[in-house]
Amino acid sequence: MVVNKKTSKEVNIYDNVVFEDIGEFASKKKKQDRFKHINARNPLVKTWKPLWLIRLGSSTGLIITLSASGGLIFGYNTGIIGPALGHINNEYHLNTILQGLIVCSTLLGALIGSVSGGFLADWIGRKTVVLLTAIVTIGGAISSSATNPLSLVASLRIILGLGVGMSSGVCPLMVAEVVPVEKRGVYGSVFQLFITLGLLWSNVMGLLLIESGIHNWRWMFAIGSLPGFFMLLCWTVLNESPVWVENQRLKKERKLQESAISNSKPKKSSFRILMEKKNRRPLFIGVILATFQQLTGINAFMYFSNLIFFKAGFTGEYGAITCSCILQLWNVSFTIIAACTVDRLGRRPLLFIGSIVMTCADLLIALFYVALTGKVQGWLSIICLFIFVAAFAMSIGTLFWFIVNEIFDPEAKDIGAPILIGLQWLFNMLLSLTFVGAVPYIGDSTMFWIFGGIGITCVVLLAIFLPPEKIQQSELESDVLPDSFKQAATVYNDEVELSPSEKKNNFYIPNEDAEEILENLSELPSENMEIPRNIEN
Repeated sequence: MVVNKKTSKEVNIYDNVVFEDIGEFASKKKKQDRFKHINARNPLVKTWKPLWLIRLGSSTGLIITLSASGGLIFGYNTGIIGPALGHINNEYHLNTILQGLIVCSTLLGALIGSVSGGFLADWIGRKTVVLLTAIVTIGGAISSSATNPLSLVASLRIILGLGVGMSSGVCPLMVAEVVPVEKRGVYGSVFQLFITLGLLWSNVMGLLLIESGIHNWRWMFAIGSLPGFFMLLCWTVLNESPVWVENQRLKKERKLQESAISNSKPKKSSFRILMEKKNRRPLFIGVILATFQQLTGINAFMYFSNLIFFKAGFTGEYGAITCSCILQLWNVSFTIIAACTVDRLGRRPLLFIGSIVMTCADLLIALFYVALTGKVQGWLSIICLFIFVAAFAMSIGTLFWFIVNEIFDPEAKDIGAPILIGLQWLFNMLLSLTFVGAVPYIGDSTMFWIFGGIGITCVVLLAIFLPPEKIQQSELESDVLPDSFKQAATVYNDEVELSPSEKKNNFYIPNEDAEEILENLSELPSENMEIPRNIEN
């Protein structure tokens, strides 16, 4: 439908439009679908959505809310297993192996979900993956809390992990593709901020439900479905990513061109694109970042925090978990600081300063376990623990999630970013599975010496391979997408102040896209119909 600006009536235009790719005698339905596809972001097409809902669906506020929901899914559902594990053990009397399997079930699902979710986001769209994430999270959390057989609980936690993994991929991706480039650092940090809030939330719920009965762990698991409901609400008004929409249009145009040329070159696979020379360095940098995030000991510090607090004299039933809540609050505070400073200071300085401080904290903890004992060891270790967590939150903990979407070219991002996020989950799972069993054999200090050695290696590699400038290789700055899409994406971001007439008549796409639409409309009867011409020359 086209709106007549003089009479405010809708004019049916599909009967007279001829599209070269579907033929002159195509059905009205095909013409209608093709017209809507060409005009996916153009006001000349009348959609069922009102203007305010269209703008809300691509607003920065909605994308940030979506990212926050994903961070809570991630943080709470991975963090709640700590407070719940002791109660599960009291009910089922688990050995060390079974405890490790329960802990790692969600991480295994997250590993699978992060990689598969990336491919699905490229195949069926970001919005559909958001819906799948919400449904899987809600179903996995509630069903795992209502099941008795331990094997079934673990299986359902794997399903829940699929939602956790998909959220870790699609939420930072939506932020990278929709929010303004100059604010991507602060908005990209929201995901990590709400991961830390989710971890804090899980510790608080563990503290509040500690005396709520033998089945308190079931309530802890069920509460993990709440962020899924928030994500489902976001999905109801969410628009598809403009980058994905444009990529699909370009793919269809490319197929039409290839079908017209008999000797066209075969299309490269995603993995071949990722292995091209220009993408090898970003891939290697991403592997370093994934290694640095997990294998320098963040999970070990969180695991050892109760023991460190105990050695410093914090005993009693509520002592350790109360101190863990304080530690998570500290983590949240420095994540907020990182979000406010990342665009001012840049990615590289924060990464280097944080990595050096984290490595020094690892080495000092290892030294304290060798040279000191008693409360002196405990209090000095607490100081290093808080320093490490602050440095982690200010650097790799916050920056990883959006850097992996910035370092690749657009054609390699859809495969490169999910692989790096999956690698991060793999390291997380392996460390969680082996750490508890390895420490009694190699000793506490040896494990932290290993973490320190990995930290030194990552610092040296980052100094060699990390680009000196801010990492902001975004799709909107790339030459791969046309200028018309970049301008349209800016309108999607709601960064342009619109005139009253533009607000009334929706958004117009300039340049090539509008020229194509006007060419199609030029064949139609022009009686009582005025076509807006705001094309920039």
